[in-house]
Amino acid sequence: NCRLVQNNRILDADMIIDEGKVKQIKKSGSDIIADRIIDAKENLVIPGCIDPHIHSREPQRPNTPTNQEDFSSVTKAAAAGGYTTVFDMPVTGHPPTTTLEGFKIKKNLAEKKCLVDYALYGGAGYGNKQEIMPLAMAGVIAFKIFTREIEPEDKNWKGVIIGKGGSETFLRIMNEVSKTGLPLNIHCENDKLVEFHTNQLKSQGELKPSAYSKSTPNASEFLEVSRSIKLAQKTRTKIIIAHLSTAEAASMVKKAKRDGLPVYAETCPHYLLLTDTDMVEKLGPYGKIYPPLRSAHDRESLWMALEDKTIDYLANDHAPHLEESKEPGWKNIFNASFGVPGLETALPLMLTQVNQKKIDIFRLVEIMSRKPAMIFGINERKGDLGVGMDADFVIVDIKREDVLSKEKMYTKSSANVFDGYHVKGYPILTAVRGEIIMQNGEIVSKAGYGEFVSPELFQGKS
Repeated sequence: NCRLVQNNRILDADMIIDEGKVKQIKKSGSDIIADRIIDAKENLVIPGCIDPHIHSREPQRPNTPTNQEDFSSVTKAAAAGGYTTVFDMPVTGHPPTTTLEGFKIKKNLAEKKCLVDYALYGGAGYGNKQEIMPLAMAGVIAFKIFTREIEPEDKNWKGVIIGKGGSETFLRIMNEVSKTGLPLNIHCENDKLVEFHTNQLKSQGELKPSAYSKSTPNASEFLEVSRSIKLAQKTRTKIIIAHLSTAEAASMVKKAKRDGLPVYAETCPHYLLLTDTDMVEKLGPYGKIYPPLRSAHDRESLWMALEDKTIDYLANDHAPHLEESKEPGWKNIFNASFGVPGLETALPLMLTQVNQKKIDIFRLVEIMSRKPAMIFGINERKGDLGVGMDADFVIVDIKREDVLSKEKMYTKSSANVFDGYHVKGYPILTAVRGEIIMQNGEIVSKAGYGEFVSPELFQGKS
């Protein structure tokens, strides 16, 4: 009794699953003999969502609170939100995933705790060029680099920032990543510009939440997007512009695609649904992310870029923080942690946009399932519900109305951003490789069920 969402049609169908794979799709109402039958009750059935950009807080850093997000809580949140595969970023714990040793430590933790399938990024930056190919051979899904010099003295960030070598170092890193064939995800913010504006605002005593957007103007993003595209053109490296937030950067990506360059872009629900005004009037430090929330014009430009396929997929940049690291931002916004959670809110929020005719269900499945699988080279198994593929699926009640509540969420974070939002459309069952993980908001599977996912490019070669 599925209303199965495929490329450009909805099929009334029964889906037969055997040993975790889609074995057959039959006309609804056909005779079926099975060990177990799940009645979808004529609800929509979509491929499991894939989030290529999350931050657990593992391995745990020394001298940090023990109630931080871990692989158990983050994958519970994923399952509750309709996500069946998540990709964890390389600098979320200690040691970072910038070396083969760091990768093995994180993978060992993940395989014990994850409820949904997972992949791991490797870091690519100054000081770890020699680690890039070994990380690729070990099975990282992609590489990550920051053009912004986040805490350069913290050794956790070595291996994911460019460092003092500037564009010359960036070029060498791109060349090395290009040899692997894997994508390079780039956090594009201009460090010198952000530092200049931040110092100026602090010296003037501008410390309210409204100061944060001023500290990181649109130029801080599009200057680095421009540099990244030029270097990608020179090296033919497959690059992804992380969390695209500005109209200007979207235009640059659009031109790069027209020019045939291997340039892709992601954006996040918060950039599509919120603006800097929301931070000033309501969210305060809980809306502090990087890059920051932008203007209404930028928001509408992102919707246009999503419609014309300049933006390839939707990610959450799920970056959970405890309230104690956010609250200081009310007095001094520069003292609040960066980041917001999103795994449990993204699908209901976007299904609401489907109901409001802002986007159709087919494009939604493309940006939340099919396209991420294609870009990251796992589309032989993930991202769709064709015969032979992993039976990762979500049953969605497109008519269900609800109110998002941080009290009901599994994430260990200050999930204030969309708290109280009215939504229409909700995931009611999540299954990974045929195994039910979430049903009616309850997690019904155990830690350790999730499997490690690596690109087909390197499978069997580690």
